[in-house]
Amino acid sequence: MGHRAIFTHNDLDGLVSALLARVALPDADVYFCEYSGLPGTVRARLQRYDVMWFTDLSMRDEPLFEEIRAAGIECYWFDHHASSLRQDWMVECRIDLSGERCAADVVKQYLLEQGLEIPVPVQTLADYAHDQDLWIRHLPAAQEFNDILGSLSVQELYDELTADPLRVYDWSPRMREAAEQTQAARRRSITLARATAVSGPLGDDQRILAVCCWGSVNEVAEELGDPHTLMVLLDLRQLERGQAKYSFRTKSDAINSNAIAEALDGGGHPKASGAPLGLDVLHALTGELVSRIQGVAASVGQGAPRCE
Repeated sequence: MGHRAIFTHNDLDGLVSALLARVALPDADVYFCEYSGLPGTVRARLQRYDVMWFTDLSMRDEPLFEEIRAAGIECYWFDHHASSLRQDWMVECRIDLSGERCAADVVKQYLLEQGLEIPVPVQTLADYAHDQDLWIRHLPAAQEFNDILGSLSVQELYDELTADPLRVYDWSPRMREAAEQTQAARRRSITLARATAVSGPLGDDQRILAVCCWGSVNEVAEELGDPHTLMVLLDLRQLERGQAKYSFRTKSDAINSNAIAEALDGGGHPKASGAPLGLDVLHALTGELVSRIQGVAASVGQGAPRCE
């Protein structure tokens, strides 16, 4: 049997997709990736694996596809992002564009078609991923579990669950502590979002509401959004991780957040998407800082000294 790897997104849907994929590939190595970091992660491992599964990852990098294909790698891809570029040469390429299934749903369906038995804890997690990733939010237990990822890395939670799948129901102390930290941080994040909110018209009785927050992007959008609003969220906590991006969330059927994200070199779903934060936005911020401090300096007699 050749060497096998699973590449997946670093959120709850990606985590559950990986756990499902391991039902078919119990010996596979698992890599959690941001969309932007995926090409480099894969290229560094092209000579290491004979089989690669990709789950919950939007991919449009045609040169990367060609490199994978040229390396003779047996490739499987399960996704649900409208921004993904379908590849018919793969052994299996399932990209569900219905808006009704998350990546974990797509992987689960494939496993069932193969006659594989899915452990009950992983089935529970699949229900959680469906509820959270599609922004349904009807399962309180799913929200509580997702809170763990607000303060515990996806790799750490994956390690907990692979060591003891029953941790889905009986949390370890650090899982519980992580969830509690996330819930406290969410309250602070919502307060920050309310204080920084700026709105503007979007047309057709819709509006944009832009806010800064500190994590808990979905929950902030749930709290401040409504069926006529496109939420634009700048998660300042991401800056600690070296990331700068917009997050878009909407409850409106008239707004396709994915179309906006794609125009900004991002992607996602109609209701939830994201895009890199351009340097022009950061330059506008620093330019405003310069103007403001110039005014303050002049008011307190701290202008530039004259040269005699």
